[in-house]
Amino acid sequence: MTSSSLHGILGQKLYDGKSKAIYSVIDQSNLICIHRKDFYDPSVSPLSIPGGRRSSVDSIFRLNNQQQNRNLTSNSSNESTSKGVLTTSITTCVYEILREASIPTFYVASHTQPDIFIAKKCTMIPILWIIRRIANETYVKRNPEILNGHRFIPPVIEIYYKRYPIIYRRLTLGSLDENTESDRGNSSDEEDSDLDECLSSVWSYEQLLNTNIGIENSKISKTDIEYMYEICCAVFDILEHVWMVEKNCQLIDLKIEFGITTTAAKEIVVANTYDVETWHILRPIEKVILNPKDLIQENLIWINNALRHILDLSTNKSLTTKVISTSKSIEEKSKNIMSEYDYNRIERDKLPPSLHSLTYSLPVKTNRCIIVCSSVHDVEHGLKIKTTLNEIYNIYCDIRILSIFKSTQTVLKFLSNYSYEHSQPTVFVTLGNINNGLAMCLSLNSQYPIIHCSLLSKDQQNNLFDTNSFLSNDTSLFTVVFTLPSAMQNVVQILAMNDWKLWTKQRGRRFKKYMDLIRADQQLVTTVTQTVKTKSGMLIS
Repeated sequence: MTSSSLHGILGQKLYDGKSKAIYSVIDQSNLICIHRKDFYDPSVSPLSIPGGRRSSVDSIFRLNNQQQNRNLTSNSSNESTSKGVLTTSITTCVYEILREASIPTFYVASHTQPDIFIAKKCTMIPILWIIRRIANETYVKRNPEILNGHRFIPPVIEIYYKRYPIIYRRLTLGSLDENTESDRGNSSDEEDSDLDECLSSVWSYEQLLNTNIGIENSKISKTDIEYMYEICCAVFDILEHVWMVEKNCQLIDLKIEFGITTTAAKEIVVANTYDVETWHILRPIEKVILNPKDLIQENLIWINNALRHILDLSTNKSLTTKVISTSKSIEEKSKNIMSEYDYNRIERDKLPPSLHSLTYSLPVKTNRCIIVCSSVHDVEHGLKIKTTLNEIYNIYCDIRILSIFKSTQTVLKFLSNYSYEHSQPTVFVTLGNINNGLAMCLSLNSQYPIIHCSLLSKDQQNNLFDTNSFLSNDTSLFTVVFTLPSAMQNVVQILAMNDWKLWTKQRGRRFKKYMDLIRADQQLVTTVTQTVKTKSGMLIS
């Protein structure tokens, strides 16, 4: 790190290890800056790593192609892209994805220097969680009755206890001498945290419950363990979905570590960095790079470019200008293929000269909800739907007033404005009486999903409603709901099928509701227990 980068928010160096350095943040005692270094371990072979977690290319593909590609390996470039910059960029992208789902993490923001990011100061919990979707050779070695490649439904969650202290726990001790901190850090860095000598045997869930691990003068409770377990499930679901939907890649397994923030709230947050050591991603591969450093470098570049593309971030030129000659990502190769939407280049030669100036715009793929009211009285409800979908889910909404009884032709003309935009995800919501015919007309004349929201009056709620309206076979052509939240939930769930941001928000809401229930239950049990003890005279205070 240059001396000029020490200016600004960076304060005292709290830790200096092989792969990263930690700095305090000026005037922010609860924040730190993490500087990722360009550390490679040349002694580690990508084909024989304990845990099989150092490469994001599946070992089956590597072993099958090793012999036929042995002679294809070329000398790597003397200059390679900074590993510190790549790992920082990957970590930032992952936490931005988790932020969409409101998952609690220690990540705060990026830094102006590309190999630094700002995080909450944490005391790390000495437990490593590994979530496995597919059994790899390491798991099969411990469980020979399981076939390599077996798919776990639901994913298997393994719990490891770390034998050695881990650095984030020591980082909270800001009063320690810097030299002493560095000496202690050299004995155990996070790069070795997944090696066999740093981990004890796999723990069961019951072992963890009965261990009584103490952090920051408090014990990890059963609720805390349940909280971490559910976060593991939610994070794996989110990242697996994003990789599968956006890049057609399978997340094999994932490593997660947690920390407790140093604030008064003592919040448990996800607190690990993401690079090739953190997860195992199955993706297509054409040839193998046998140099361990080159393989790690290629994987870092590919993962970083994929995540930045998912988040619609412009690729930093400094991350790609020094790419080694043997690492050609799938995205770089696909750029040579003509895009199916590049109409100008495809059709220009076929058009007469007089039409050469004709241009076409690319299809819009922004989520959209069209709210159709049957009367002025329904506009208020339509505005509520529009406001919620806009502010919470960033879904574009249009509101219109139409009546099929007054002018059927107007409804069909209105529908024609949307029917030609085949690529734009669209959902229609109609408001009003079930018999107003709007939903039926839109459903019969378009391919879009139609949701009819019929808000029942007090009389209808007391006397139910006319069930004959729902016995017709035609009613099955669209969805019928009876509350505004139900209509909005249906819209979000339909659009989330092709939008990872909506999907992650939904998954995050599900996690939050579950944990709110767990905490409420725990609080109720505690209150009842204290009340019983007080009445029996066993509790003084």
